[in-house]
Amino acid sequence: MSVQPVFFGDAVQRAIAALPIRFAQFAQRAAAAYPALSSALAEGQNAVDAIAALERQRRGAQLPAVEGLPDLLAAAVSAMAPADAALAANPSDPLLIEAADLTVTLALWGLQHGIPVLPAEPVVNALARQANATRDKNALAGAVHLMQALGENLGPSLAADLERSNPERPWRVLHSNRAIAAIRTEEPALMDAAFDALDAALPEECATFYAEALALALSPAIPETVRERIRSRHLKWTVPT
Repeated sequence: MSVQPVFFGDAVQRAIAALPIRFAQFAQRAAAAYPALSSALAEGQNAVDAIAALERQRRGAQLPAVEGLPDLLAAAVSAMAPADAALAANPSDPLLIEAADLTVTLALWGLQHGIPVLPAEPVVNALARQANATRDKNALAGAVHLMQALGENLGPSLAADLERSNPERPWRVLHSNRAIAAIRTEEPALMDAAFDALDAALPEECATFYAEALALALSPAIPETVRERIRSRHLKWTVPT
């Protein structure tokens, strides 16, 4: 499997078209279970409805020339953050992965139109939840591609983020999550691309990351081709040249 760009085909368009109804259904169930979420979800519904209205006016690939698209997307994504935090206390709640799917759909809309997908943290969390919820290698590969696309989308804002002391910064987590998900696909090309991105972005963390990955890769269940790729990176970052 070679590393491919993210394409926005019919499945993505159907997901975006269904977003207002899906969001409303989710908001109704989530607010019933967690009343404190009602206000944020109402704001999110307004933003989602505005996005849907813009999609209906779209001609070809171009949205109507209006101001504030980044703010509109940010409002919709931000509305999902309290829901994710509340639902995370109950990992078995099916609303948790539904919230992740909605957040990723919002991110896909931003990626499709070149809109900065901010705030990043809810989207990074959503992609991680999707990846953790599956063992299907095609689904994992899809998550890896989206993590790659999100990193490229956020490139300008990530470059300006000088906060390197906090390991919980979303851009740091995104790189490590992409590498972990790529390992789980067992696809060499996806692993190499994710490792290259991690090496370039977070060189100070590579020795620890690859040491931990190699320890897990010693399991007999891990293919030797995967183990050797991790071992090669581990040697790169731990053996003096």
